[in-house]
Amino acid sequence: MFVSARESVDSFVASTFAGPPPRGLPALPPVARLSPLVVRVVGMNPSAFTLQGTNTYLVGRGPTRWLVDSGEGKPAYVPELRRAMEAEGVTRLAGILLTHWHHDHVGGVADVRALLADVISTAAEKNASSEKNASDDDPPVVVVPAYKRVRRDKGERSIPLSAPAEAHRASRTYVDLEDGQILDAVPGATLRVSLTPGHAEDHACFELVEEGSVFAGDCVVNGTTANFEDLAAYSASLERMAKELEASKANAEAKCAEAKRRARRSSEDDDARVDDAAAAAAAAFGRLYPSHGDVIADGSKKLEEYRAHRFRREENFVEELRAARTREPERGGLTCWELCRRTYGASVPWLVLHHACAPITRQHLAKLVEEGRVVEERGAGLARFWRAAKYTPSEEEMKKTKPRRETTRGRRA
Repeated sequence: MFVSARESVDSFVASTFAGPPPRGLPALPPVARLSPLVVRVVGMNPSAFTLQGTNTYLVGRGPTRWLVDSGEGKPAYVPELRRAMEAEGVTRLAGILLTHWHHDHVGGVADVRALLADVISTAAEKNASSEKNASDDDPPVVVVPAYKRVRRDKGERSIPLSAPAEAHRASRTYVDLEDGQILDAVPGATLRVSLTPGHAEDHACFELVEEGSVFAGDCVVNGTTANFEDLAAYSASLERMAKELEASKANAEAKCAEAKRRARRSSEDDDARVDDAAAAAAAAFGRLYPSHGDVIADGSKKLEEYRAHRFRREENFVEELRAARTREPERGGLTCWELCRRTYGASVPWLVLHHACAPITRQHLAKLVEEGRVVEERGAGLARFWRAAKYTPSEEEMKKTKPRRETTRGRRA
């Protein structure tokens, strides 16, 4: 299918030519326990787009866990995931929860399934009776469903959870996610689905109810700002995330306080155990677990920073257009690409500028034109079909007081 081929080409270019991560980011260990319920395994694919790499998360307690995202299929990832599973005593996955379709999130699904088959096969060999050679057994049939919001118009297919293993292993086939869906197949780790389009049309976040924390996917990353394909949808998703995170945090805090009250009516030993568990859980209240970058301890603060940044960036665009009209009236405005280059500067790598900053600029310009703050000029006659549109502030916008320029430039998109 054409869509799949185009997405594959885009993924290859981004993965191969993106360049190194931005400077100044903290080093992340390949495997790290972040809370009693969350272990992070980095996808071993650092770049300008993925920062230290794409984070994947083992979620829950006991031998069966969820895995949030699967990396992009780098050979170095599977050994780290195996190491994390062995350290945690994990032998099964209830499923792979995919935040969205981008290759650095879904590209490792097949590798994860192969790892699970090997883990189960190794365990079966160890447990085989001495009378029967384990090599005579049939290979284990492993069903590790991949959950994702299905894009049917892009050639993806939805199958029921009960479908046979062969159906689950088919390319671009997923168990469809629904907004508000509760995923409770792993004891002690309840996840609630929240559909958050904008960064990608199928983007989903997962609230970890017991912690009052959220796996934020690419809606929010730590170390730069996220790009998006639909500004209106993305802005709405950020607003929704902020409200839901506060409610989830409050709910988790209330449950933790109730558990402590019950313990005080019990023995001192129980009280001490609950206090220890409560302290560990309290550290995660309100967290965001992003797909790129370190844990965000105060998710509400970060979401507010994101919303404020989008406002400042929009004002930057208008300021650049205002300056161009004042200093270079003969140009008749700036094209999207010219505005992008002037706003983000030469410090941004070309591939990031082209694949991330330029789409963001187009989205903001479309919003500003719709609001009447900016005028779009496409020329007359046949030229309108091949000449890039130019943008200039409206007359009303030119009368406004010039806002302060944001001082942070470069990699923040």
